[in-house]
Amino acid sequence: MFLKIIAGILFVTLIFLINSDAYAQRTSIGATIVSEASKLNDKAYQPNPITIKQGDTIVWTNSDFGIHTVTEKKASFNSGFMHPNQTFEFTFNKSGIFDYICEVHPTSMFGTVIVNP
Repeated sequence: MFLKIIAGILFVTLIFLINSDAYAQRTSIGATIVSEASKLNDKAYQPNPITIKQGDTIVWTNSDFGIHTVTEKKASFNSGFMHPNQTFEFTFNKSGIFDYICEVHPTSMFGTVIVNP
C-alpha cells in the first residue's frame, strides 16, 4: 500500500514537471543589425517585425560598422552600446508587443518584437 502511494506521488510529480515551464521548449532566434543600419529605418533590424513565443530568446548581432543599441522604449531591455560583431540576447518571459530603437539613432532605427503566449 505504501509503495502504491509513493508511486502515485512520483507519477503526479512527473506529470507536473513535464507540463511546467521548466520543461517547455525554448527557442533562440537570431536577429541582425544590418550594414548601413542608421539609414534604413524599419529595415535596420532584420527580421522586423519579429514574432516569437513567450519564453523564446532573441540574439541580436551588430553586423554594421557603427555602434548601435537594442533598446525597448519602455525599458524592458537595453543592450547598451554594441560594437561591430557584438551580440545581445534577451529572453521574453511576457507576451505583448515590444517596440525598440537604437539610442544612437532613435529616429532612423526601430523595430518591433511580437511575443505570443
